[in-house]
Amino acid sequence: MIFSELELSQVERNFTFDFAILEHDLSYFFEKRCLNYALEHIHRFDDRIKDNLYNIRPVILKESLISLTCDLASVSFYRYLNMITFVNLRKDILHYLMTATLTNDDFLPLLETIVNNYFSNLDTLDIPIDSKRLSKQVALVVYYIDNHCDEPLKTNTILKELTLDPEYTKRKFRKELGFTINFYIRHAKLQRAKQLLINTHLPIGEIADKIKFYNSAEFARQFQKEFDVTPSRYRELNQIFYKKES
Repeated sequence: MIFSELELSQVERNFTFDFAILEHDLSYFFEKRCLNYALEHIHRFDDRIKDNLYNIRPVILKESLISLTCDLASVSFYRYLNMITFVNLRKDILHYLMTATLTNDDFLPLLETIVNNYFSNLDTLDIPIDSKRLSKQVALVVYYIDNHCDEPLKTNTILKELTLDPEYTKRKFRKELGFTINFYIRHAKLQRAKQLLINTHLPIGEIADKIKFYNSAEFARQFQKEFDVTPSRYRELNQIFYKKES
């Protein structure tokens, strides 16, 4: 297969180079959880390109946003426990970018929106994670929980399903991550709830039921305790890419 080269004007070449540097910086700030620095670099980038923005074809701008979306997702895959969250976020953003008709005026607002969405989905467990260093047992448990958040989950049931020694795995999990499996089950379900709040219009009670939480009142209480914001307020602040059906 031969890939044809997209011919670029000099302005577009300069933009592509500048955006590649910005993309590198944003990925670094995402890894380090520095949203303020990320937004500051976006504003500086805006100042540099605003005079030439309308001389750049929308297809070039869209491709840049797609590249950034994938790059931020790749950081999450080896850095954060809740990688499934970012797999779904990447899917939703790419679907939006590929199906929406974007203009030059959309570029900078979308750039900030994408970055804010990734940061808003950062796992609140502020611990350094290197998935390559997790033991096989712990990695299996984390992966299982992340992929079964919509099911009733109990520690011993999970370990039995994975044919892991219960006491040994519980000790190893706590030693490597600093918290219990039960704690992570609750946390992962709340992370899943964040996705549903952003990407659907399901009532909060239905979301609590979908993730098999105790009840809607307890779900709302635990959500606010975990993220310092109510579920309804979180939805209001972050529901960006999902559009109501007409």
